Amino acid sequence: MSTVLRILLTFVFSLMLAACVQDASAPKSNPPNDNQPPANSPAPTVTLSAQPTTIEYGLFTTLNWSSTDAEKCEAGEAWSGVKLLTGTEPSPALNSTATFSLTCTGPGGVATQSVQVTVSPPVITPSGPVITFSASLNSVPYNGSSMLTWSVVNASSCTASGPVGSAWTGSKAMAGSQTLTALTTTATYTLSCIGTGGSASKSVSVTVQPAPAPTVTLTANPSTVAYNGSSTLTWSTTNTTLCIGSGAWSGNKTTPGSLNLSGLTATVTYTLSCSGAGGAASATATITVIAGAAGTITGSVDSSRINRNGVNKVYLFSGTVTPDDYDGDSGDPIASTTVVQNENACGFGYSFPNVAPGSYTIAFTNQAGSDAPGLDNALNFIGTANIVVGSNALTKDFSAARVLTVGVGKSYATPSAAYTAAKASDVIEIDAGVYLDDIVVWRQANITLRGVGGRAHMKSTKSIPFSGTDTENGMGIWVIRGSDTTVENIEFSGASVPDQNGAGIRADGNGLIVCNGYFHDNEDGILGGAGELLIEYSEFNHNGFGDGQSHNLYIDGATTRFVFRHNYSHRAIIGHELKSRAVENHILYNRIMNEEGTGSYSIDLPNGGLAYIVGNLIQQGPNTDNSTMINYGSEGLLSGRTHKIYLINNTLVNDRFSGVFIGAVGGTSAIQLTNNLFVGSGTQVSGPSAAITNTNGLLGSGTDLVNQAGYNYNLTSASQAINKGSDPGSVNGFDLRPKFHYSDVAKRAARPTNGNYDIGAYEY
Repeated sequence: MSTVLRILLTFVFSLMLAACVQDASAPKSNPPNDNQPPANSPAPTVTLSAQPTTIEYGLFTTLNWSSTDAEKCEAGEAWSGVKLLTGTEPSPALNSTATFSLTCTGPGGVATQSVQVTVSPPVITPSGPVITFSASLNSVPYNGSSMLTWSVVNASSCTASGPVGSAWTGSKAMAGSQTLTALTTTATYTLSCIGTGGSASKSVSVTVQPAPAPTVTLTANPSTVAYNGSSTLTWSTTNTTLCIGSGAWSGNKTTPGSLNLSGLTATVTYTLSCSGAGGAASATATITVIAGAAGTITGSVDSSRINRNGVNKVYLFSGTVTPDDYDGDSGDPIASTTVVQNENACGFGYSFPNVAPGSYTIAFTNQAGSDAPGLDNALNFIGTANIVVGSNALTKDFSAARVLTVGVGKSYATPSAAYTAAKASDVIEIDAGVYLDDIVVWRQANITLRGVGGRAHMKSTKSIPFSGTDTENGMGIWVIRGSDTTVENIEFSGASVPDQNGAGIRADGNGLIVCNGYFHDNEDGILGGAGELLIEYSEFNHNGFGDGQSHNLYIDGATTRFVFRHNYSHRAIIGHELKSRAVENHILYNRIMNEEGTGSYSIDLPNGGLAYIVGNLIQQGPNTDNSTMINYGSEGLLSGRTHKIYLINNTLVNDRFSGVFIGAVGGTSAIQLTNNLFVGSGTQVSGPSAAITNTNGLLGSGTDLVNQAGYNYNLTSASQAINKGSDPGSVNGFDLRPKFHYSDVAKRAARPTNGNYDIGAYEY
C-alpha cells in the first residue's frame, strides 16, 4: 500500500470517527445547518447586458438578463425590484450615465452582475417662438366687436392673417391689442411668427351670432273714422336697412315716421315691408271709413277763442264722450279739422263735410299744436257739445265766453260805459253807428272790441287833453293798455291831442290785433305797439298832422313782430304811409300809395331789422315830400337785430319825375330783390353793393299796366312781365313765394298759377 493511499484512508477514518462521536452526543432531532449549502448544490450564475450601452440624453436602453441555479433575482442601483430569473425590460429615460446591477440567489449561493449605460450630454438648440394669443370675446352678437390681444417671445417678426376684407392683416409687433368691429361672419384669426429657433402659429376663432330678425310696427290712430275723416299712421322698426310701402301708399319710407291722412272716404290698407341683414318683416294697418249717407257739420268759432300763434282745431268723437286728445286709446277723435279765418273777414269757421249719420261729440281747442299723436296731452276743450248728424247740414258755433252789448237799447249805451263792467277775456260788441268823443283807456287783458252790423265809428270832434283820467288821456280815442287786445270792425277819425300826435288807437299794451278797421283824418292812425302786432283788412287814409312826424301808421320799436297784410294805406299828410321800428316786419299783399297826396316815404323802416315785403302795390305820387319810396335804416341800424330786407313780387310805381325805389344804408347785410316790377324813373335799389341781389328786376312802363293813372296795376296782355319771374324759394323758414294778391278795398284774392311766376304783384 502506498503512502499516499495510506494517508488518505487515515483521513477518511478520522472523519467518520468524529461524526460518530458527534452523532452519539447530540440529540437525534436537531435540524441541519441552513447556512450551509446543500452538499453538491451548484453555485448560481447571472448574465446582465444593455442594448445599447451608449444612448442620447433623455432616451432609454433595453436590459437583457438570464440566470442559472437561481431561485430569486433582485435589481439594484439604477433600477429596482424583484425580477424574473430571465427577462427583457426597457430602462427609464436617462439624463445621465447609470449602472444597473442584478443579484440572483440560489441553493448554491449568490451571484451579481452589473452593466453601465453611458448617456451623451444633451444637445442644446435655440428655442422657437412662443405665442400667447386670445380674443376678449369668442362669441359676439351680429355687428359686434372683440379685441385680439397677443404677446410673443423668441421671434423676430410676426404676420397677421384673417378672412378677406378683415382688418387683421399685415405685420404685427411682438405684443399688442386690436379691436375688430362690425363683425358679421364667424372667422378665424391667425398670428404667424418666425425666430432663430424656428416658426410658430396660433389661431383664435370669433363666432358671430346670426343677425337679429327685423321687426316692424305700423298703427293707425284712429283706426276707424267718419267719412272724410282723418287718421295718423305711425311706424317704427328695428334691425332694418330698407322699408317700402305698398297698398294705399308706395315708395321707400324712412323710419321711424308718421303720416297725417285726411279726407278719407273709403277703407284703406297700408303695408310696410322692411328688410335687414337678419331677414324681412312687414306690418299692415287698416283704416275703416264709416259709410252711410253723409251730412255736413259747419260752424263758426268766435275770434276771442282763437290762438293766433297756435293751432286751432275742432275734434269730432263718435258717441257721447268726454273729449280727449290723440293719445292712442279708444277715446280718440274719429276726425278733426283746422279752424280757418274767413276770406276777407275777421271771423273764423270750420267744416266737416260728408259725416255719416249718427251721434257725435264735438269740441274746439286752441291747443291742438300741443297734441302729439300717441301721447297723453292735457288739452283745454272749449264749447263741448253732443250732436246728432243726419243727411242734412248741421251748424254748431263756438261762441265767446261772455259778451257785453253796446248801442241803443243795449246793456250799455257807449263803449266807455261798458268799460266799467268789462273783465278780462270779455267780448264787447258795439252796434254800428257813430259814438262821439267817447274816449276810453282799455286796461283789461285779452278783450275783444267788435263792431257788429257794420263798423262802429269812434269819432272825435275835439282835442283830447291829458289830465290823468280815462276820458281825457292826451293820447288817442282808444288807448290800449291791456295785453292781447283784438279790435274788429271799428272806424276811428278826428283824433287830435295838444302835442299833435293823437291816434285813433294808441297801442301801449303787449300784443294787438286790428281787423277790418278804418282810420282816417287822425293825427296818427295807429301809434305805438309792443310784442306781436297784427293789422289786416284795414284802411288808413289821410292821417297826419302835417309836420312829417305823424303818419298813417307809426309802429314802435318794442314790437317784436309786426304783420301788416291785405291793407290799404294812402294819402298820408306829409308823413309816411307806413312807418315801423319793429324788430321784424312782414308787409304782405297791401296797397301802399301816396296817390295825389303829400305823403313822404311809402314804407319807412328807419332802424332796419328783418323785413319781408311780398306782393305789395307801392306807389309814390307826384306831390310826395320825399324822393325815396322804401327807406331802410336811415335813422340807424339798431344792434342786436338781423338787418336783412327781402322784396319779392312787388309792383313799384314812381309817378314822381325821379327818385329811388329802395334805399338802404351801409351795414345792411342782405338786400334781396326777386321778381319786382319797377315802373317810372329812378334808381331801383341804392345800398351796399355787396349786399344787393336783384333777380328778374324789370324796369317796365305804363304799357305793362292796365291803368297806371287810375292805380290799376294789373298786367296787360302785352306786358313783358308775364312768365319772366322765378321761384323765390324761402329764407329763414319764411316762404317767399307769393300766394295772394291785393284786392280792393283792403281784401285779398288767391294768386293764380300760370306757368312761371309773372313779375310784379299780379299774375296775368
